[in-house]
Amino acid sequence: MPRGAGIVWMFAFILVFLIGTYAVSQLTSLAPRVLQGIAHPSDVLVGVGYLVVTLLSITMLGRMIYSSERAAGRVKRRVRFFE
Repeated sequence: MPRGAGIVWMFAFILVFLIGTYAVSQLTSLAPRVLQGIAHPSDVLVGVGYLVVTLLSITMLGRMIYSSERAAGRVKRRVRFFE
């Protein structure tokens, strides 16, 4: 991988990690209201959006880590989901 691509890959990883961390923090602030049953329908919809963002970021981070490990030759068993 060229040096410039590695730097872009690193910043992309950091960006996706920060987005995922923010989404999780928003979910944890919405969870008590949802569990107590005092959340408005708009809060629930926003929470579902944050949940989707969290799941997508976890999937993207997993794919990025898997890809870098595979490129380094450390993957012994392939994972079809990430191929």
